Amino acid sequence: MGKSRRMAKKPWWQAFLRERKKEELKKRVAQIEKEREEALSAGRSTDASDKHSERDVSAKERDRGKSHGGAHSRGGRPQSKPSAKRPEPCLVVSAPKSAHGLQIPVWVYDNMVDSVEGAPADGGTVYVVSKSGKFLGSAIYNSQSKIRARLFSLEQIEFSDAYIETAIIAAWKRRRAFFQLDDSFRAVFSESDGLPGVIADKLGTVLVVQLLTMAADKHREAVLSALQALYDPKVMVVRDDIPVREKEGLPVSEPTVVGELTLPHAIELDGITYFCDPVHGQKTGLFLDQRINRKLLGSFVSGKRVLDLYCHVGGWGFVAAKHGAAEIIAVDSSSPAIELARRGAEANQFTNIRFECEDVFDFLTEALKERQEFDVVVCDPPAFAKSHKHLEEAERTYLSLNYRAMKLVAPHGFLITCSCSQVLSDDHFGLILSTAARNATRRFQRIARGSQPPDHPVLVGFPESEYLKCWVLQRLE
Repeated sequence: MGKSRRMAKKPWWQAFLRERKKEELKKRVAQIEKEREEALSAGRSTDASDKHSERDVSAKERDRGKSHGGAHSRGGRPQSKPSAKRPEPCLVVSAPKSAHGLQIPVWVYDNMVDSVEGAPADGGTVYVVSKSGKFLGSAIYNSQSKIRARLFSLEQIEFSDAYIETAIIAAWKRRRAFFQLDDSFRAVFSESDGLPGVIADKLGTVLVVQLLTMAADKHREAVLSALQALYDPKVMVVRDDIPVREKEGLPVSEPTVVGELTLPHAIELDGITYFCDPVHGQKTGLFLDQRINRKLLGSFVSGKRVLDLYCHVGGWGFVAAKHGAAEIIAVDSSSPAIELARRGAEANQFTNIRFECEDVFDFLTEALKERQEFDVVVCDPPAFAKSHKHLEEAERTYLSLNYRAMKLVAPHGFLITCSCSQVLSDDHFGLILSTAARNATRRFQRIARGSQPPDHPVLVGFPESEYLKCWVLQRLE
């Protein structure tokens, strides 16, 4: 493929490229580093940069949050005393209760809203309170979405440029504990990083950004300029082509590329070269969430015959090849993904892998007819359920898929099976696998279970952020 060079339209990219804004953020990052070094030199265990983060949100916003009981007490618990006057604009919600008390919802659906006070603007900030007047948190608002509000803080603060910059710096600090800055990882993960609707993946020297909520889209200049200053990518791709934007009342348009991008884009992960398409590929072009789980494969794949279902651009199959698998068959229905995988195999000099561009269910049907067996079967499909209304159909698909995959596992062989459907819980996924094993008249042990890596963190109390399930099973007979 050749080179793609696209420049965004004015005026918001003009602001994005302002050197003054980038220099301001770079100075703030430099200050974080200076304070960190001073703290380490003095032998203190506290993170000096925490003090800096406190300064980033304006004093006015912090004081306003304290006055309404949004701040935490010294013991780490939210103050329970309701404010004398409800902040406006606000949503009065019917928050669910558990045995441990009132639950604070991260997503407020339309049927949870009891009343609206004030005039919240779509894409603006709204404050969420219970019927009793207890302050629950600050959220972004959109009357056009079924999810009316998305919580981003337990304090009463505005979803402003200053808040966004602070949140992105905080996410950057957390990633530095696990990744080198020249590595590839998810830089921002939406609600889990206090930035609902913002997804940013760093793929080597390319930064791919999705703005999936109206509030994120309205503040795109602040989001993009902060990411640019912190990561200094050679290329930035803004994916406004994601269909979920329509649910927020946002336009869906072609991706914007700033900088010169050579396609396909090559990156290295854990000693393996991958080729991807950050402009037109699925999601952001490369799935980074299975990176740690794939390392499980290396311990038992040497000399084995491996089947990689839904291989995309090579993920699991390449790890198997690197760790000495005797033979690998990799299957995916996407011809662009298979072409990228073939190119990756050639770059890595993997000669023990064969690619099949075919529907996975069609491949499994033929493999069962031929009574094929594999020492290791990997099944990592796309999300079959995008919402609860698709869950029942997705359950049947997962059951059928895993039944077939289990029938192909050789005695004492392994099945690595995954689900990235957000609405399907891990326990429910386990029940599906139990039924599939019974229908296949096979007995399996679960020997490991994986989840999301630290750059895809799970927000405690927000099960929707825990979407990835990865079960490693071994056949007993």
